[in-house]
Amino acid sequence: MTMNESDENAPYASATSPDWEHRRDSCSALGKLLPSSDAFVALTKLLDDPDTAVEQEAAEVLVRFGGVDGISAVLDTLGRRAEDGDSDYIAYRLRELQIFEQVPVLRLARKAMGINSSPFAQQGFDQLESLLSSHNE
Repeated sequence: MTMNESDENAPYASATSPDWEHRRDSCSALGKLLPSSDAFVALTKLLDDPDTAVEQEAAEVLVRFGGVDGISAVLDTLGRRAEDGDSDYIAYRLRELQIFEQVPVLRLARKAMGINSSPFAQQGFDQLESLLSSHNE
């Protein structure tokens, strides 16, 4: 394996590290590889990480750099995990992006819902819309 191949594989190796900080940090590196399908799959797996900091980072990267597919994956996760209190951390991170960093999260989510008709995505969208309804896009 050449040095370049090793560098290219580093984010994938970090995404499966036993160290949560390495997994969290891998999210940014994987985001730079989007729209690579391998990077997308790795990031969506990190949405279900045992550490909420990793989940939040993966969600942010998918929303910022993953386009409609990225926000769809996050909405699907929110809906699938609606009864899991830890998923609230993801929703609140998206709220912060919308309010403080001027990322049009709700607009992106609406666009995604025009394409993704999964019941989990709809449930995640409803949760996110409720949380963000008091804030302008």
